[in-house]
Amino acid sequence: MHFIIKICLTAAVFMTLAFSNANAEIFYIEDQDGRFSVSFPDLWRITSNMKPDDQLTVVGPGENNLAVCRVRVREEGRFKIYPQTEYADEIQKLAVSRDFWDSYLGQYDNYVIEAMKDEKGVGRGYASMVEATYRTNEGVVADKHGLMFASLYGDRVYIVECSAQEKHFENWRNAFMGIVKSVDFEKAFGGEQQGHYRDFTDDDSVRIQSDDHNGVYKF
Repeated sequence: MHFIIKICLTAAVFMTLAFSNANAEIFYIEDQDGRFSVSFPDLWRITSNMKPDDQLTVVGPGENNLAVCRVRVREEGRFKIYPQTEYADEIQKLAVSRDFWDSYLGQYDNYVIEAMKDEKGVGRGYASMVEATYRTNEGVVADKHGLMFASLYGDRVYIVECSAQEKHFENWRNAFMGIVKSVDFEKAFGGEQQGHYRDFTDDDSVRIQSDDHNGVYKF
């Protein structure tokens, strides 16, 4: 992982019970490997990642009620042939929708999807989101409530997952949304759209001299 970390002073406070000052310092992180950036209050701290596709994991301050947010990045090349700037909404529904979340939440026990929506947004991409309850089965076993977004952008799936103990989730909801909204992706599209090709039908013929056949071929 290669992080670029910046600290800035902002009046846009992440709304949690732990923050009452008019100004707060914010960590701004650019992940060069994952090609994304994210901001979070400086009282949150970076902790160890748990899964191979975890790029960044941060935990809440103080009595954090197991409050955690993480950004996961997965390679996904199946949709590169399609012009994502034109079909991004439809690609999102194919790549990251209900089936995706059923598979994703299958890592936990007793999961229940309380809400699922397509055509949301995270970073520069279309995203789906779920709100779900579940029980963790690794590390600290706990009943949790999570808010999760997934977006396919370029050749990667970005997953932003924030959760806390189920009974304390509402205390953290606004803070979680502040972190989710800060996520951005490195621009993947510019100039010609992916899947769009130059009109070559009016180009001059290509002449190739063939020594083997003593002829000139035109293409």
